[in-house]
Amino acid sequence: MKKKIISSILALLIAVSCCAAARFSIGAAQSGAEAGQSQLAQDSIRGAAILHCFCWSYNAIKNNMADIAAAGYTAVQTSPVQTPKSYKSSYTNTSGQWWKLYQPLTISVSDGNNWLGTKAELTALCTEAKRYNIKVIVDIVANHMANKESGGGYSNLNSSVESDMKNSAYYHTETYGANDNSRYEMTHGHIGMPDLNTANSHVQSRVLGLLKECVNCGVDGFRFDAAKHIELPSDDSNTRSEFWPTVINGIKSYKSDVFCYGEILNTASTSISNYTKYIYVTDNKTGNSALSAANSGNASSLASSSYKLGAGAANTILWAESHDTYEDGTTSGISNSVIAKAWAITGARAKSTSLYLARPNSTMGLASSDTSWKSTVVREVNKFKNYFMGQTESLSSSGKVAYIERGTSGVSIAKLDGSGTVELTANKMASGTYTDQITGNTFTVSGGKIKGTVGSKGVAVVYNPDSSPSATTAPATTKASTTAAPATTKAPTTAAPTTTVAPATTVPATAAPQTQVLVGDIDGNGMINIIDATAVQKYVASLQTYDNILVSGDCDESGSVNVSDATLIQKYICKYTDTGIVGQYKTIEPSAPDEYTVYFTNSRSWSGTIYCYYWSDSNKKMTTWPGEKMTYDRTNSSNQKIYSINVPAEAGYLIFDNNSKQTVNIPFDGTELRFYAKSSTDSSGKYEYGTW
Repeated sequence: MKKKIISSILALLIAVSCCAAARFSIGAAQSGAEAGQSQLAQDSIRGAAILHCFCWSYNAIKNNMADIAAAGYTAVQTSPVQTPKSYKSSYTNTSGQWWKLYQPLTISVSDGNNWLGTKAELTALCTEAKRYNIKVIVDIVANHMANKESGGGYSNLNSSVESDMKNSAYYHTETYGANDNSRYEMTHGHIGMPDLNTANSHVQSRVLGLLKECVNCGVDGFRFDAAKHIELPSDDSNTRSEFWPTVINGIKSYKSDVFCYGEILNTASTSISNYTKYIYVTDNKTGNSALSAANSGNASSLASSSYKLGAGAANTILWAESHDTYEDGTTSGISNSVIAKAWAITGARAKSTSLYLARPNSTMGLASSDTSWKSTVVREVNKFKNYFMGQTESLSSSGKVAYIERGTSGVSIAKLDGSGTVELTANKMASGTYTDQITGNTFTVSGGKIKGTVGSKGVAVVYNPDSSPSATTAPATTKASTTAAPATTKAPTTAAPTTTVAPATTVPATAAPQTQVLVGDIDGNGMINIIDATAVQKYVASLQTYDNILVSGDCDESGSVNVSDATLIQKYICKYTDTGIVGQYKTIEPSAPDEYTVYFTNSRSWSGTIYCYYWSDSNKKMTTWPGEKMTYDRTNSSNQKIYSINVPAEAGYLIFDNNSKQTVNIPFDGTELRFYAKSSTDSSGKYEYGTW
């Protein structure tokens, strides 16, 4: 029987050889549109780029949708959708009015009486956005309502607040201001407005109702203002509430793919993993630090790979500038060219979601007159991020140059001192010839060096979206910190803390390196040619197996892989129109692994045995102190030893130690797998950690 199948396969190959032979050599350099990742809007907001249309009207966003899509954004974000305090159509100055949008009179979508537009115009925006595969995120104020004058407490509630919310039970009774040093005072004190009692079931119901109302308009996601000021189930009995599970689980049962993130500034006075169980979070310290580094010419700081809030890349919203830093004057004086250099790094990061602020027009409701949001640099960085979605990152610096390599065939470069030639260490990039998508300049990678000329904008976005160079050399090991180790710190002997960790929602590192496969690309080399058709036939004949073939090989979506799929691949090669879904992307949803391989770089030169102590909220005795002995893996280019260990997937926290010195508790969900100890320590002498 097998001989008959093989004979049929050979006959089929001969039958198409006259057309396939003419196409074979072209298949090895398939165009990016056919074989590469999309450079434009992604299917998921998470990990993509968002344009913050701060103070734009719904119509202004809608009218710019073509440019937004062309600039590589996956989503737009509006200002708060609720009815603002003290609205008058004659009040038009942005700097004088924007803050009123964050003092709502209602917990419902404002239908007029605001600077953004009507409910129907919001719906029309969402409809238009979907034509371009762009998602719409709206800002939600759920922490407080509008005041009379500055101050908290129900007695200071604005008289124009909707009647349904005029009940003292719906507000916290504390009249002091919020305090970042106290979790209770952070969540029950006020930030200048009457603070909602978010533990109250009616308040929770109204907020959930607002989210559903937005979804009915076509909204895809939400940004929660002042999220850290809203309590969690993990808080102590005097502080806690069920607001987040009630609201987030409620809206996800209404729209399963809704995107939710919250504003966390500086600290939350609790483990950030308690928030990331429900929402993604902003990391203002990391973003602000990147812009400050770009502005001061500190390339090393700009190239830092750490996330200061500790949420992990996949849970983080990262910016170069926010509406707060712009409006308070911290960044408004920084030039667009500097912001572009910061964006070349922050906007190109792997896994984190990028947020670009469109600096507002001086008039409320109008689109930005500053069009840097669609400048060549910003556009090409966004497209670069999209193209390398799901691929690794490596950040480095050299002199005044910060750069981030993605996968093995792309690099985004910020030359902080302007244009000129660069020669950079290729940590990941394969040897080959590449093109800067901003200037068209040629860059070469050879002998472990990236060489080329950065143009006048000080940014180069270097890759070949139309083809992939072949890898001829192995990349160097990524470099971790090399500064001296501080004094010895005593390791803890007490039980693990009781914080909660977010469940792993990203593709684990032990799965395929990309979350998507190209249908028809059986061998996974990024192109579709006669080899793939042959691979299907070998699979059908039980001659060879291939990873992901049930996804990549099912070209007619029949639920199985057979000779008809091979035929569709051959038709695709010959440019026939009847090709099924060949050339399209399908997402792989790999099952969660049983364990992860975790690496630790001994950057502090700790002596003796290196251990990994791990535990979870439900199992605090997974290991006994000092933990499991790690295995020596290799020595990197900085002569630092790297150790590895397999950690159970259900572990929620890690500590690396040598039974004398140790890191802080590290939240763990499989998103980050490679760690090192920084030179800095916390108040108890435990070393902060970084990732690479």
